[in-house]
Amino acid sequence: MKRMLALSAGLVLGQLFIFNGQSVDGSDAPYPQSTLVTKLTWSPEVVKMKGYANGDNWPIAWADRDCQITAFCDGRGFFEQDPDLSLGFAQVFGDPPDFHAKNFKSNADTPTGWGAKGIKASDMIAVDHVLYMFVRNYKPAASDDFTNSRLACSTNLGVNWTWADWHFSDTFGCPAFVQFGRNYEEARDGYIYVASQANDSAYGFSPDIVMARIEKKSVMKRSAYTFFAGTAEDGRPLWTRDITKRKPIFTDPRGTQRIAITYNAGLRRYILTSSHLTDNKKATHTAALGVFESPEPWGPWSTVHYEDHWSVEDGKDCRTYHHRFPPKWMSADGKTMWLLYSGLDCDLYSFCVKKATLEVMPEE
Repeated sequence: MKRMLALSAGLVLGQLFIFNGQSVDGSDAPYPQSTLVTKLTWSPEVVKMKGYANGDNWPIAWADRDCQITAFCDGRGFFEQDPDLSLGFAQVFGDPPDFHAKNFKSNADTPTGWGAKGIKASDMIAVDHVLYMFVRNYKPAASDDFTNSRLACSTNLGVNWTWADWHFSDTFGCPAFVQFGRNYEEARDGYIYVASQANDSAYGFSPDIVMARIEKKSVMKRSAYTFFAGTAEDGRPLWTRDITKRKPIFTDPRGTQRIAITYNAGLRRYILTSSHLTDNKKATHTAALGVFESPEPWGPWSTVHYEDHWSVEDGKDCRTYHHRFPPKWMSADGKTMWLLYSGLDCDLYSFCVKKATLEVMPEE
C-alpha cells in the first residue's frame, strides 16, 4: 500500500516523472525514483541576499551558532566598493529569507583571474573549529594548466590560511566535503569525506563521482587519504590508498559537475546535487539539475528530482551551477531545505537560494 502511495505522489509513467503536478523529463535519470522522498516542490521565488551580492560558486561552512563562512569567486562579494576577487570571503548570518552577510579580508584573497585563470574555492567545511577549504584551478609552478585542486586550513574562521604542501593532480578536480551539521557535530564517524566529479577540471562533465576519506586529525596529510574502491559482498565500503584503484560512488552517463553532498539529519539521508548535460554536449554550464538521496555517502542512490530545464525565465534556460543544500538551512524534520546556487544568466550571478519542500513516506 505504501509503495502505491509513493507512486501516486511521485509518478513514474513510462519515461516521465511527475512532480508537483508538472511533468519533468526524467527519461535519462540515472537511478530509480526514491521511495522515501515521494515529492519535491520548489518554491517559485529565487531569494537573494538583501543589498549587494556579486559573484558565484558560494561554498559555505557552518562554523558556529549563527555564523557561516562562504567564499565568493570572480566578484566583489557583499560590498560594491570592494575590488573584484577570484577568491574572497564573507560571513553569512541568519536564515533565508532574512539573512545578511559581510566581507572580511583574508591572506588567501586572490586578485581576479576570470574563469579558469584563477583559483576558486570548490568547497569549505568547519570541523572542530577548524576551517578546511579546497580550491580548484590550482596551477603548480611547473604547469601551464589550471586543472588541479589544493587544500588549505584556517584556525581563525578564514582570516589566515595555511596551504598543504601537496595537491590533487588526478581526478579530484572540484572536491566537495560531505557536510555534517554545525562544526561537523552530526558526523557519522571520525572521518572527513571528500567527493568530486572524476576529472581534473571543474569546467567539464564526468560521468562518475569519486570519494576519499581521511581521519579528522590528518586532513592536511596526503598520505592519510584513502579512496572508495567499491563494496564488499556484505555491503561494507572498501577503501584503498592507491588512487588508481578508485571506483565511482555515483554514475550518470549524462555527466556530473560541481557536485555537493549534505547529510540530512531529519531524514537520515545523504542528499547529492549535480548539474548534467542536456542537448548541448559541449556546454560548460546548463540549466539542468539532479537531486538524489542515499542512506550512505557512497550509495545506493535514488532519484529525488532530475530536470533538464530546472532554471528557466521567459521560456529560456538560465545556466546555473554549484548547487548545494547547506545543513544550517535544513529543518529539524528534514522536509524543508534551501538550495544555494549561482548562475550566468537571468540576473543569477549572485547569492541565490530557493526553497525545496519534501514529502516523505512515513516509516512503518
